Amino acid sequence: MAKALPDLPDEYTRNARLKPAFLVGLPVATLAAAWGLKASVLLGSASGPLAAAGLTYLLAHLSRDLGQRKQVELFQSWGGKPSVAKLRHRDATLNLHTRARYHEKAAQLFGKPMPTAAEEAADPTAADLVYESYCNLLLERTRDTKAYRLLFEELMSYGFRRNLLGMKPIGLSFSAVCTGVEVAALAEALRMGREADAPTVGFLAVNIFLLACWILLITPDWVKRAADSYADRLLAASESLPKGTEKRAVGPGPKAKPARAGRRGQSGSENASASESALKSRIPGR
Repeated sequence: MAKALPDLPDEYTRNARLKPAFLVGLPVATLAAAWGLKASVLLGSASGPLAAAGLTYLLAHLSRDLGQRKQVELFQSWGGKPSVAKLRHRDATLNLHTRARYHEKAAQLFGKPMPTAAEEAADPTAADLVYESYCNLLLERTRDTKAYRLLFEELMSYGFRRNLLGMKPIGLSFSAVCTGVEVAALAEALRMGREADAPTVGFLAVNIFLLACWILLITPDWVKRAADSYADRLLAASESLPKGTEKRAVGPGPKAKPARAGRRGQSGSENASASESALKSRIPGR
C-alpha cells in the first residue's frame, strides 16, 4: 500500500511562507552536514513524520505572523500601504495622467467618485479610507490566480521578502553563530596540520553568503521595491475589470426546451398556455 502523503501546501504558502522559514534554518543544516551528521539522511527520514505532525504548517504560520508584525512597522515608515499611497493626489511616484485614469476607473468599479485633490487636502484620513476600501475591492475581484497570474507572482514576491525581513533577527543569529563555529573548526583543523576538506569549505561559503544576504540584501528598501511592484500591478489590473461591482455570471443557464406542438384542433392560445405551464414547472422552487 502507498504511504499517505501529508497535505501539500499551496503555491503561495510554499513560496512566501515556507521558503523563508527553510532559509532561516539552512545554516543549521549545513553545520550539521559539515560535522558529518549526514543531515540530508536525517532530514529525509524525519521529514515525513514531522510534516504529518504539523511542522510545515507551524513554520508557515510562524513566517506569516512575523512578516505581518513587521509589515505594520513598514507601512508606518512608508506613510501607508503602497497601493493606497499611489492613489493619493499628493503622491509623486505615479504619473499624473495614469492616476487620473485609475480614479476614473475606480468611480465605475466602486460606485462613487474618488476624492478630489481639494477633498484629500482637507481630510487626508477620510480620503485614505476611501482609497483603502477601493483597494480591498480590487483584492477581492482579482483573486483568480490564473486570470491575474502576474499579479499573483508579484504578491508571492512581496510575501517572500516581507516574511524574510520579519524573520531576519532569527536568520541573522543562526547564520552568524553557525559561520563562527565553522570558521573556528576550520582554523583549528589548519592549526593541527589537517587539510580542509572541500565539503566543509563549501558549507562555510554558503553560510558566509547567507550572512551577507541577511546583512546587506534583506532590508526594508528591498521589501519596499516588491511592495511597489505589487501595488502597480494591482492598480493596473483594475483597468481589465468589468464595470460595476457585481460578480461575473458563472455561465448561461439551461435553455428551456420548446413546447411540443399541440394536438390537431387545439387553438394557438391553448398551445401558448400549455407552453407557459411547462416552463413554470421547470423553474426551481416553483
